Amino acid sequence: MPRTLGYHYVKSAFGLWLPGDVRGSWSEAWDEQVGYLDPHTLHQGDDVRLRMAQERMKHDPVHLTVPMIDAVVGAVDQCALASPWRIVAACIEPTHMHLLITSSGLDIKRTVKWLAQQTTKAVHRQTDHVGPVWAEGHWCSFIFEESHWTNTIRYIETHNLRRGQAARPYPFITG
Repeated sequence: MPRTLGYHYVKSAFGLWLPGDVRGSWSEAWDEQVGYLDPHTLHQGDDVRLRMAQERMKHDPVHLTVPMIDAVVGAVDQCALASPWRIVAACIEPTHMHLLITSSGLDIKRTVKWLAQQTTKAVHRQTDHVGPVWAEGHWCSFIFEESHWTNTIRYIETHNLRRGQAARPYPFITG
């Protein structure tokens, strides 16, 4: 079995990529009369599914402000300092974040759950935002090949450059 080099973790802000989105979605959509609609299946854009998801939302969609992003950066930095893994590339935007995390032997599901919890707590403590910060779930790919690793670094760094930042703008990025 190939050795895991690391993980590309993507977390979306709350309410910005709902089931039925034109980009597609892995989310489950629930309807009182129909129940779950094809759970655990990639769904194409669907106006009905999007409407159903919008009707179920209890909070407004979240766009991370600069103070919220600063809180996320600080929390990720603290998590990285306390962990055996490193972050090699990162981008934290108003709508989502990308983290490229080295493999450390820890359970990645628990690691990313912890990151989401710590960043949410930091946003609530350091800003006036109340309510959810992140969408349920996440996207996390396992990286086994050096070329995939290198391409992911470039992909994430390009996000930062497009926004006029340095390729590696955060204190926790190593490598």
